[in-house]
Amino acid sequence: MFLQKCKHLNVFQMKPLLRFAGKSRYGATKLRYTSTTADTKVVQPPNAKKITSDMVGPPDPVSNLRRIVFKQPANETGLERRYREMRTEVQEWNQRFWTQHNSSFFQEREEYLKKNLPEGKQNLTADEMSVFYKSFLDKNWKAHMTYNLEWYKKNVTLLLLSMQVKLRKIFKIKD
Repeated sequence: MFLQKCKHLNVFQMKPLLRFAGKSRYGATKLRYTSTTADTKVVQPPNAKKITSDMVGPPDPVSNLRRIVFKQPANETGLERRYREMRTEVQEWNQRFWTQHNSSFFQEREEYLKKNLPEGKQNLTADEMSVFYKSFLDKNWKAHMTYNLEWYKKNVTLLLLSMQVKLRKIFKIKD
């Protein structure tokens, strides 16, 4: 795997090799990420002080969220630092929620399939799986509502901080 920055998109991404690894128990094609380099465990994100703009990373395999490395300017004001740190906190909060949620989903789906998959059958139909999907969503309804309310609050806070930063830049107000 190696890190690559796309000039126009400001994206850093891992470039793994996909190798065929056979069929899963439920008939899906399994692909394994492999690499020609010795160290495939960690891809270091870019240094926030050395990048010229915010950069977007590869999707997390569990949460499916792309991490963002926020640029840290050399002459960053206190308000700008607070805004950048708040954006990072919100990103980490999202990452934790969706990692936990998706892990729970995959585990419960696997248990459901083990319990409801008839002998000799490789997978369930969409209608049969819809029973699981509905029960999972019903069971997690309150967690989703709480998440959405918190997300709205955090985004309003970010919006207000962003507006303060922009207005201070426009009117050249110092901290």
